[in-house]
Amino acid sequence: MAEATAGIEARHTRSRRGRIKAIAKSTAARFFHPDTSLRCAGTAFFGFLSVFPAVAITLLVYGLVADRLMLLETVRGLDVLLPPDALGVVTDQLAMLVRQKPEALGAGLLVSIPVALWSGSRGIDALLYAMSSVRGEPRKRGFFKSLLIAVGLTIAGAVLLIVALVTVAGLPSITQLLPLPSLAQLLVLAVRWPILLAVSVAVLAALYRWGPDRHPRRFRYIWPGAVLASLLWVLAGIIFSVYVEQFGNFEASFGSVSAVVVLLLWMYNSAQVFVLGAAFNTAIEEQDRPMPAMRTEVPLSAPAPAG
Repeated sequence: MAEATAGIEARHTRSRRGRIKAIAKSTAARFFHPDTSLRCAGTAFFGFLSVFPAVAITLLVYGLVADRLMLLETVRGLDVLLPPDALGVVTDQLAMLVRQKPEALGAGLLVSIPVALWSGSRGIDALLYAMSSVRGEPRKRGFFKSLLIAVGLTIAGAVLLIVALVTVAGLPSITQLLPLPSLAQLLVLAVRWPILLAVSVAVLAALYRWGPDRHPRRFRYIWPGAVLASLLWVLAGIIFSVYVEQFGNFEASFGSVSAVVVLLLWMYNSAQVFVLGAAFNTAIEEQDRPMPAMRTEVPLSAPAPAG
């Protein structure tokens, strides 16, 4: 009896190992598809276009409830997640806006909101295309439905960034203003990371649920990738920041635009992490039911086949 039980457990162990190996192999095959990198680059480009209008919107809204100078100090606290050069692009623009009159900012809001939504939604649309590609599903949505979903997810992404700003950079400033004992301050600062991870998991779960065309409907095919992408996003941001600050010498290669390049790279890395989570979900779902293989896109400039 004991030998039979041991044999069953050994088969189960081999089965689990085989499943894990198959999931890892499928995730890598889908993630390293040539089209994925191009779509992530498009996401970074349009995301960069939306940064400055989004900064103006955030400053105006924040100024309604608090001191605008305090927002500048809060944003500088994001150096944990963002490389200093990339953060400098945002803080320099924010410092310039802080010096402007509120009336000028209010007029600029009429332009900033449409520009931020348009450029942000284009970046999200490129990201959704990459996620649909790793699932091997053709896009069947119409133009207006795709636009509404992209705009909605853009707003959800903005919420994630605001929560990241408040939890990672804002809580240290708040704890310094409140008469809290040292232990309580440490607890508050420690809680910010679980809060950030929980919110990012929720936003990414929504992205994986409603973003790709022919999206997964069962939660067990959504939350693993959301958790993995959230952890990797925070970890990759910290590692990239340390690399840029300690080892990278982008100014020697890119000169005065090095800060812009660093910000684009950070956005590109973030997009890749989000697509990796979608590929991981697809690989898990593939173990339970057949999934379409990755489609090979034919470039528009490719010559027509002979014959």
